[in-house]
Amino acid sequence: MTRVSTPGDIWSPSWDDPFEPTADADDEFAELTDALRSVQEAVTRSRPTPDAASCAARTLRDLGARLAEFEVGEDDQIAGRRWDLPGRAQALTPALHVDEVTATRARGRVTVGRFHSGRYAMNGGVTPLIFDEILARLANSSGRHWARTAYLHVNYRAPAPLGVELRVEAELAGQEGRKRFLRGAMYHGDLLVADVDGLWIELKPEQTQNVSLAVGRGAEEGS
Repeated sequence: MTRVSTPGDIWSPSWDDPFEPTADADDEFAELTDALRSVQEAVTRSRPTPDAASCAARTLRDLGARLAEFEVGEDDQIAGRRWDLPGRAQALTPALHVDEVTATRARGRVTVGRFHSGRYAMNGGVTPLIFDEILARLANSSGRHWARTAYLHVNYRAPAPLGVELRVEAELAGQEGRKRFLRGAMYHGDLLVADVDGLWIELKPEQTQNVSLAVGRGAEEGS
């Protein structure tokens, strides 16, 4: 596996996604994210004794408390905005490696472990997460204005096995006004395991605000 060093601005990323092929990196935050994914997988795979589980829980709580000292707002966080890394330095979805990108197409690959298992195969709820990751990034690339997911229609064609590389493809199928139509497919080798049709809607200026912050203010005013 090729590992590359990344520039210093990785510690102050922005929401501007260049949507380019990803690469593994050797910086400290990339290492932190990899470690988090390893813990998720290890917990899923384990059957610890009560004492071992209690000890591990204390360790994780202590770690959470240490990192809480560095808490920032969403516009300043690193996780989810490391566009250069597979998975964007977040651990909700399996790490998507982006290999090829054009203005209308993208191709990547992903390997799913037991943390995302639905008993012997990938959990069905994980498939839309992977599709949404690559389709949304394509929908919002090449100078197109910010759009959000309106729907994903996923067809499950075959169980997606764990521990093997799955190929994921995305295509911008068309655009009508603020509507962007996308489709995608996931393969294990030559076997189609799922396909998807999606719709993204370009946001109006007033829709680009922090909705969660607005809801929080409304709750405070009503209390």
